[in-house]
Order: sequence, then C-alpha cells, then structure tokens
Amino acid sequence: MLSETTRKRLKESHAKRILLQFPEGLKTRCQAIADELTKEGYEVLIACEPNFGACDLRDQDALDLGCDVLLHIGHTAFGVQEKLPVIYEPYYIDKKLSLEKHLDALKPYRTIGLTSSVQFVAALEPAAVFLEQHGKTVTVLEPMLGCRPPKTAVDCYVFIGSGMFHPLGLAKAVDQPVFFLDVERNTLEDLTPQKTKQEKIRWASIAKAQDATNFGILVTTKPGQRSARAFAIKKELEAKEKKAWVLVFDQATPDKIAGLKLDALVNTMCPRLNEDTALFKKPILNPDDIDKL
Repeated sequence: MLSETTRKRLKESHAKRILLQFPEGLKTRCQAIADELTKEGYEVLIACEPNFGACDLRDQDALDLGCDVLLHIGHTAFGVQEKLPVIYEPYYIDKKLSLEKHLDALKPYRTIGLTSSVQFVAALEPAAVFLEQHGKTVTVLEPMLGCRPPKTAVDCYVFIGSGMFHPLGLAKAVDQPVFFLDVERNTLEDLTPQKTKQEKIRWASIAKAQDATNFGILVTTKPGQRSARAFAIKKELEAKEKKAWVLVFDQATPDKIAGLKLDALVNTMCPRLNEDTALFKKPILNPDDIDKL
C-alpha cells in the first residue's frame, strides 16, 4: 500500500519505531498500513487525534513516544520546522470526471485557473485539456496546501476535489468567482453565495465585538498554525480599554472555554476558525479585524 519511495526512505532512516498520522478521511487505511509495517519489523503507533493537514504534525508526540520517524499520510510538506524526520506519503485519487454538462455554467469565462487538493491532482491535466478543446484558456495551478490558495490573473477558478474546506478557502482569498467541481457527486457549484454569507458573518462578528469587554486570544500549539501576534493583539485591545487573555489550545472547541467569562474571541490559529462562530456562540475576529473595533 505504501509507495516504493516511502519504503526506501524508511529503510534509509534506520527507524525502529514509527508514528503513523492520517487525516480523518483516510483513517480506514491506517490499520492495514500499520500491519504492513509491523510485518516488515517496525514498531508502529497510530496517532488518533484529528489531523487537519501538514500544518498539524504530531512530531512532538512522536518524540515523546520514542519514535524515530513520523509517517504522515495524505499530505505534502507545508514548510513546518520538524522536530524529527517526517516522511510524507501523498494519497492520490484518480477520478474520471465528466465536464460536458458544466460547460454552460463556465460559458461567461474565457480564462480559467484550475486547481485541486493534493489527492486529486491527477484530475487537473485531463480537465485542462477538455476545457481548452472547448475554447477556454486554462492555467493549471499548484494544488492547494492547507489554507494557502494559489492565485493568478484569470476570469474564474475551478477547484476539483471533495469537501468544502479548500474551495471555500480559495473563494475567500480571491476576487474572481470560484467554482467547486465535486468529484463525488460530479456537481459544479458557484461559491459566490457561500463567500457572501461568510463575509456577512465576519462583519456581524465585528459589529458585536465593538460592544464586547472581555476577549480571549486563541493560540495553538500546532506547529504550522502558530502566530507570534498574540501579545501585540492583547496590547491593541487594552489600548481600546478592553480586557484580554491569551488562551492556548491544541484544538479549540467551545467546551474548553465554557468556564471563562468571554464576550468575543480573536483567532490567531487556523484562519478558518471564524467559520465556527455559530458553534462558539461568540463573535470570532481575525487579527486584522481589531482595528475595526
């Protein structure tokens, strides 16, 4: 099940104990891969905490557990400084897509930026060829890594993949329309209404936070999501006669702040956390929103 490249790198690492890390959608494979590695003589542990990408490495856990290598399945390197050797095993899904029925929706757009998540990168070139055969000028972009969207000068973007996380992140980051081609349902959705909804939520949060007194500044221990801005934000809020506390999480959830008297939150973690405003039942601001209070 593992690629020959990964097998070779494991062998060259002289590892004896391995921590396996999987995103939620691939955990059905984890036991089979663990068994495979065990038969080859490795001691294998499986990380069961939720994983949100290569920004969320469990390298410190691997060190604490006496592992020699973290084997991260499903993503590619995000640029995180690693505390021990990390081997990335991308997981590719080859899906046959039918774009014929979606041509009418894309008719107004002459130039198209085409991207995907890493798993569906194999679908990009066939889709580009099809669209160019139907008169479009297509730029094939790098696949999205976490919350880092590719950008280029086009009339619209088409994201090929599964799940709303990446395409909505792209829609929020660019000015052009973004279409989500769902490989599971073979549907094409214009994300402009979703983007508009998120913008309304953002401005409603800013409006509510203007009357807030007590702020929690959310900081994470996840290596690829850390920010050094927490205490600068605290000073900004205190200059506006607000009270603020810096709160540290691995993963922020409403139950973890249930006992704290907080009116609003400032997010320095994953920039997508403010989409969970309804879940937290408090306004969630991103750092750049502080100057609007």
